[in-house]
Amino acid sequence: MKKADIDKIRKYGRRTILETVRSEDEGSDVRYQIVQYTFPVFHGSDALAIEFDNNGSYIYSAVYKNPRRHFQPVYQVSQRLIDAYFGKRGLESALVLGCAGCTIPRFVVLHFSKCEVVGVEYSQQFVDIANRFFFNEQMRSRFELVCGDGFEYVRKNAGKRRFGLVYTDIYVADMIHPDVYTQGYVSQVFDLLDEGGLAVINSFRVSIAQIRAFAQSIQAPFGAVYIIEQYRKYFIVLAKTAESAVLESFERRLPKYAEINYKAIR
Repeated sequence: MKKADIDKIRKYGRRTILETVRSEDEGSDVRYQIVQYTFPVFHGSDALAIEFDNNGSYIYSAVYKNPRRHFQPVYQVSQRLIDAYFGKRGLESALVLGCAGCTIPRFVVLHFSKCEVVGVEYSQQFVDIANRFFFNEQMRSRFELVCGDGFEYVRKNAGKRRFGLVYTDIYVADMIHPDVYTQGYVSQVFDLLDEGGLAVINSFRVSIAQIRAFAQSIQAPFGAVYIIEQYRKYFIVLAKTAESAVLESFERRLPKYAEINYKAIR
């Protein structure tokens, strides 16, 4: 979120900096701020965020403090498409690669009451911040946060562990890691998924031309490949199923603001 957008939020509530931490990356001038937002108009919508300050502010990850708020304040479309896909069938296991403030793990834990979640976060600094500020009771019982390389975790566990959902949100600075867009990585993700599972790749700040070219080139035998768009933010969605009823239900249950930019049913 840009500074101008944060300023708009300030008009309607209180913004309190709980802690400021300097990045431990060598040569980095980035400051991380853990911030609480209080919105008096919307009862129960207080939020926590990690923002990094590098010539301005940008909300890196954010969660609602109220455990009744399943859908979190950022990445709304990816949360909605996960809900649309699994629906009443439920979700029992999930892997989230790149966690920061644990927006997606928090959503999955709260929304699917029996789901066990593994998160892999490269930065020990973010792991420590998440443990101190962003975990709630439900997460401590069903969420394991591992400090490590997400690509290495996928490589080591492909074909050995299985998850219903694999969510990829791996950044380098403020860009999605380029190794996400490789055949090898996507094939390993396929091997990590249960039959009927779903893989979601956050493609923030990647051009639609690059995303479409990659989606069209995917060779792993997914039953369906989608690009879902919300206001020029894109997610690649890979379904490990050929069941037309599942895919039709998924498309029907998507919110109106989640546009299917590309679809290939195999």
